[in-house]
Amino acid sequence: MSVLYVTQADAVLSKNYEAFNVALKQEDGSWKKQSIPAQTVEQVVLMGNPQVTGDALVYALELGMPVHYLSSFGRYLGSALPGYSRNGQLRLAQYQLYSDPVQRLELVKAIVAAKIHNQYQVLYRHNERDNPLKERKSQVKNQKTIDQVRGIEGLAAREYFSCWPRMVGKQWTFTGRNRRPPTDPVNSLLSFAYGLLRVQVTAAVHVAGLDPYIGYLHEVHHGQPSMVLDLMEEFRALIADNVVLAVLRNREIQPQDFNESLGAYRLKDTARKNFLQAFERKLNDEFKHPVFEYRCSYRRAIELQARLIGRHLQEGIPYKALALR
Repeated sequence: MSVLYVTQADAVLSKNYEAFNVALKQEDGSWKKQSIPAQTVEQVVLMGNPQVTGDALVYALELGMPVHYLSSFGRYLGSALPGYSRNGQLRLAQYQLYSDPVQRLELVKAIVAAKIHNQYQVLYRHNERDNPLKERKSQVKNQKTIDQVRGIEGLAAREYFSCWPRMVGKQWTFTGRNRRPPTDPVNSLLSFAYGLLRVQVTAAVHVAGLDPYIGYLHEVHHGQPSMVLDLMEEFRALIADNVVLAVLRNREIQPQDFNESLGAYRLKDTARKNFLQAFERKLNDEFKHPVFEYRCSYRRAIELQARLIGRHLQEGIPYKALALR
């Protein structure tokens, strides 16, 4: 099973019997059509402003297939999701933990400690070993409030990204993390990767039956999917950051692969396809899961972590956030 990405702005996604048809407009004005059997597709991602017919959208939802929307910069916009889980008991448990300051704090500590651990591993593998992230991780367990944990997370993030100029190389300008819009090519890639990661986590949270809007590390605000953002933290360094560093190191993406408009950078179409292929390769990479002790892909691991949160909420089993060496 795979993800169907439609990235051309004037593309049209339609349905024909048990297949999706993608029509791409060519430079001469003609249309090139491609048929993709629906049974080979797990999710659909529409980037920019492609059209999708009502038949195609309804068919995807009938098959239990989410349809996700990203901006032309790769920022996550929203999803059309199949019917919600009927596990009301899980959601009640999710709301109950939100109101329990002690248990909520412990879960937040687990998530943030794993995030910092994974960030440290990225730096270590790129010979950026003189950094304070190990100390930041050890500080997490001693914090008394969620705001204090957030403070440690923020310090670690700044220290982590301060090492990036040396890792990305002299041909790339990177002075720190920025977004909406990204004002340099590296930040453009990071935003794109985080948008793609959010697609995967949104689907996993939905499949696990969790309420995407009730999280613990991220505050509950109108329209903010706090649970999705919480679960993303474990995977930002493991998946998204590693993909960005890999495509830069392997020269799969070059400085000329970006368009710049009013100070904002965006990948060109051909380079975008290369990046999507690199992201998919990473999602399909396998490792030994430290809890289940069997090999699984990163794509599968995202769903497993969502289900582990569900077990923690309903059964009281301690949550082990994903931290890899």
